[in-house]
Amino acid sequence: MQVEHTSGGRLTEPAAAIRASGDVAAGAVRDRVLPRALLLALLLVAAGSAAAKGKPFEIREASSRLSDGVWFATARVDYQLSDDALEALENGIALTIQLQIEVTRVRRFWTDPKVASLKQNYQLSYQPLSERYVVKNLNSGEQNSFATLFSALNSMGRIVDLPLIDASILEPDAIYELAMRAVLDQDTLPGPLRLIAFWSEGFRLVSDWYRWKLVD
Repeated sequence: MQVEHTSGGRLTEPAAAIRASGDVAAGAVRDRVLPRALLLALLLVAAGSAAAKGKPFEIREASSRLSDGVWFATARVDYQLSDDALEALENGIALTIQLQIEVTRVRRFWTDPKVASLKQNYQLSYQPLSERYVVKNLNSGEQNSFATLFSALNSMGRIVDLPLIDASILEPDAIYELAMRAVLDQDTLPGPLRLIAFWSEGFRLVSDWYRWKLVD
């Protein structure tokens, strides 16, 4: 047994043993208070990380309109969570879902240049004490709670008059295309879970790009 030195001389072997015993006890406490995200990550590894049973995120429809010199988008997005994502949510892990929108100019013989891009972020969380699901718009700060997950996802999937781009930026005679997709943002997950999510199909939730022409 190694004996530590202090300003008062050597520790006796019983004292060192007590010190070692205390270290073991402290380690046991640390083991019991492992972050929930790490525990969840370990459970997902053990379970084999189940993939989504239903469809991935899907944009059902989308359209745009011009009002007071600004283009707005309206869309309907169908969100379904995988078993892994649902388990994370119900274990206190907030999920961030990002709606990505791109505006490109359509040209016949050249690569279509990207004119603008927009990211709309929504945070979905579960509050066990109230047994309610909370959806927060991270761009505007608006927040609403729902009694069921279905209601929360349904509300989050209704996009109404989302500001896109100032019409003065666009050339009058040019043709523009809008593209939209929904993505589960893995970068906002806690560190231990983020590593698991990188390899897990259950956290790879992303819709196809939905494209339509921007017309007046």
